[in-house]
Amino acid sequence: MTTTETTSTSWFSRIGNSFKNIIIGFIFIIGSIILLFWNEGRAVKTEQSLTEGLSVVTSISSDNRESANEGKLIHFSGLAKVPQITTDEAFGVNGSALKMRRIVEVYQWKEESKSKTTEKLGGGTDTTTTYSYVKDWSDNIIKSSGFKEAEQHQNPTSKLFENEEWIAPDVTIGAYSIPKHILAKLSGYRSFVATQDMLTLQTASLPAQLQLVGGVLYFQTKDPTVPEIGNTRIKYEIISPQDVSVIYKQSGDSLVPYQTKNGESISMIQLGKSTAQEMFQNAQESNKTTTWVLRVVGVIAMFIGFQLIMGVLPVLGSVVPLIGSIVGAGVGLVSFFLTLAVSSVTIAIAWIAYRPIVGITLIAIAVGSYVFLMKKSKKIE
Repeated sequence: MTTTETTSTSWFSRIGNSFKNIIIGFIFIIGSIILLFWNEGRAVKTEQSLTEGLSVVTSISSDNRESANEGKLIHFSGLAKVPQITTDEAFGVNGSALKMRRIVEVYQWKEESKSKTTEKLGGGTDTTTTYSYVKDWSDNIIKSSGFKEAEQHQNPTSKLFENEEWIAPDVTIGAYSIPKHILAKLSGYRSFVATQDMLTLQTASLPAQLQLVGGVLYFQTKDPTVPEIGNTRIKYEIISPQDVSVIYKQSGDSLVPYQTKNGESISMIQLGKSTAQEMFQNAQESNKTTTWVLRVVGVIAMFIGFQLIMGVLPVLGSVVPLIGSIVGAGVGLVSFFLTLAVSSVTIAIAWIAYRPIVGITLIAIAVGSYVFLMKKSKKIE
């Protein structure tokens, strides 16, 4: 099910929009500089804190809580024991779990759009947008009021039930109590199959409206294999009791985050039996991944910013479409080298206090990009 719309934009409107985009471009560039600078400082501080943590962590047996470990960063692994069953009181679904969550999905319309813009002689453009509509399950309510064809594709405005998560109380690993706020950080959910003998409904009217198919609850659905818009289904996921590895500071009867010399904190929990070295290595790898992701985001935002600032140039040249395309390619090239130069300088300044060699290398790259750009500009002239 699709619909197509074509809109035209005049050359003067494009010029006006281009000048407005200059302000947005500067905001993008300033924001990207702040992000890149902050990210490098965050990465270095995190790496330093993890290096410090690895140098002082003590691996212990969880069988006994030793007073000699008071105030120390400790690591231990063991079977996480749960003293009671976790239950969703609304439906009676239950199981032995460290964590359990209910995911409520509604069958809804989703709007997808694809646009194609062509330039016309004289600088105007025609934009053809094709809207398509598909039905799918989603645990978020999709607002259909903004759809192009809102009348024909209406979604519910609310859910019958909300998503919910339960964290088991009084969990222990050997002699150590693992409080809820620590378990909240634990990841590794797996699908959980509800069974008919679990179901105990609190409302007498529910049994006729509820079906259990393949471990999934379907509410007010005539045929789960052919759902209708507005139908609801409820799935469950669980983290079952198993071996867990922990790195925290021992403080009296509690486990608290460990404060490093540079003000960062260390607190780790993960499924499975892992050594302290493995856990710190995983944390270092995660830090590197986060650093590169934020670098890429910052660089892309900066490139977009330069494109927006210089975007008026290809519009001016687009009176003749071929000229506009050539100018646009040039703007893209200039934006690339400016992004390379400015982002490299920003990262270098952030690193130079911590890693002088790396910082100097990045500055050299930035200067080289600038010199190359200047030489290219002279050749064009």
